[in-house]
Amino acid sequence: MASRPTMLSRSKLTIAGASALLMLAAACSGASGGNSERGADTTVQDETVNGTLPTDGPPESGGTITVNQAGDAPTLDPHKSASYTVPAAVTGSVYSKLVEFTMARDKPYGSMTVHPDLAESYEKSADGKTWTFVLRKGVKFHNIAPVNGREFTSADVKCTVDRIRTLPGVQKNLLDIVEKLDTSDPYKAIFNLSVPYAAFDETMASFYMAILPCEGTAGLFNLAEVAIGTGPFIMQEWKRKVQTTYVKNPDYFIAGKPHLDGYKVLIMADPAAAIAALRTGELDFTGSVNETLLPSVLTSSPQLVIRNQLVFGPNQIMFNQAKKPFDDYRVRKAISMAFDRNAFGKTFYGQYYKITGPIPSTIFGGLPADEAEELIPYDPAGAKKLLAEAGYPNGLDVKMLTTDGYSPQFTTQAQWLQQDLKAIGVNVTLDIIDYATYFSTFGAKDYDIGWGLSTAFLNADEWLQALYLTGGPRNWFNTSDTKLDAMIIEQRSILDRDQREKMLLDINRYILEHVLTPFMGVQYSSLTTQQPWVHNLFLHPAYSRSYMADVWVDSNSPTR
Repeated sequence: MASRPTMLSRSKLTIAGASALLMLAAACSGASGGNSERGADTTVQDETVNGTLPTDGPPESGGTITVNQAGDAPTLDPHKSASYTVPAAVTGSVYSKLVEFTMARDKPYGSMTVHPDLAESYEKSADGKTWTFVLRKGVKFHNIAPVNGREFTSADVKCTVDRIRTLPGVQKNLLDIVEKLDTSDPYKAIFNLSVPYAAFDETMASFYMAILPCEGTAGLFNLAEVAIGTGPFIMQEWKRKVQTTYVKNPDYFIAGKPHLDGYKVLIMADPAAAIAALRTGELDFTGSVNETLLPSVLTSSPQLVIRNQLVFGPNQIMFNQAKKPFDDYRVRKAISMAFDRNAFGKTFYGQYYKITGPIPSTIFGGLPADEAEELIPYDPAGAKKLLAEAGYPNGLDVKMLTTDGYSPQFTTQAQWLQQDLKAIGVNVTLDIIDYATYFSTFGAKDYDIGWGLSTAFLNADEWLQALYLTGGPRNWFNTSDTKLDAMIIEQRSILDRDQREKMLLDINRYILEHVLTPFMGVQYSSLTTQQPWVHNLFLHPAYSRSYMADVWVDSNSPTR
């Protein structure tokens, strides 16, 4: 391998950006298929860095907590925006789903164990094509007009599913195998699938599957401005880009929950401000601490409980295959091989990162990190040879699209990549734009290459269907490979866990060896930090705040 150029400016760039990036890691955290708790890499970082986790109970009722979010949602409509901020920042505790991921002390972070939520129970047929959800009786929507606290029934499931299937949103593909939905019984929802699918319950636990009232899907109130669900908390006030306030749902369908009287989400783009608020007790938990800031935080606030939790949405290089020279696999591979992912990960995330393949290694069906690194190694000399073979012995000039919308410091990662590519003769001009324009530009496929973050999909099928299938809802790369399409479709129907895992691993390898867009960088960790009086806080990488139903604060909390 060629030696790296000496760049003294790098340390200044990366230290400036690291804090905001780990704050984003907490926000963007989103896991596995086939009823597996873990994927290929079982040594997932999921540990307490400082302090001892507070006890689970018995819980005390009352009090409030305040948390932070890097950015606000553009809408409250869970089907009209692909942004992580909708479920993560505003609607995650307002809406419920038929099933939910289990978050508890005895479940590892990112566990794909699913339990009934609005459903009382559920089962799948022996052939994997019929899924029956038996619904709870007596569940009430929030007492807000025009829904006015009426009972939830299977009609609301049908209204929600019909809306998802008719809108052009990125969630549509999740239900493309639903052939028929029978809701003739008000307390049953029976999904008949066109093909067997062993992980359909994980799909229904997706953050996109929040169940809406029929009044909302019919347009009797504006879903973009008002959120009326069956969740543990009622949205009391949404001050855009400032804060959102929630109060306890007195009619929540799980007895004794939620424990809190309410909570508040503050929009804090500046991680330094979030850490200061944590130190003063204004915030009760945050994801804004990183390894660089960790020593000073521990010195000033040793009582804080800090957990290292690896998120599932990696950063990525995106190539538009419709644009030359990125239609040539050799060019895509050369650029990928010029990216020193280990040095990048250590600089931005310290020890809290993991190299990944097309499907994160921590997810069922994901390629082990060492194999992903072996197939696409850091090799600038080899990258130069590939460029020469592709007809670019003197390198080339490219324009890279990115955004400061995740955080102002996010562009420091793009600058790092810019310097890596310069070493092989690829001269990068950065096009740094606002998040909304960036997002729409990718959607229109109007770019050459790009640098950004990937949504943290929940299982292997979601990763493949969204990013790599021809016409997939997030296939913004003009990828169209008939062999890959056939493999993606086939894996979904395999019910035998071992056989499906083998095919998923083969798909990973095929993507790296023939497609390579997007090229995944690293998975990174959120150092989730909480006050010692916050109990039963167990998160999940899926975008949601449903865990707020379980959180409680003890008598030491300043809000009691």
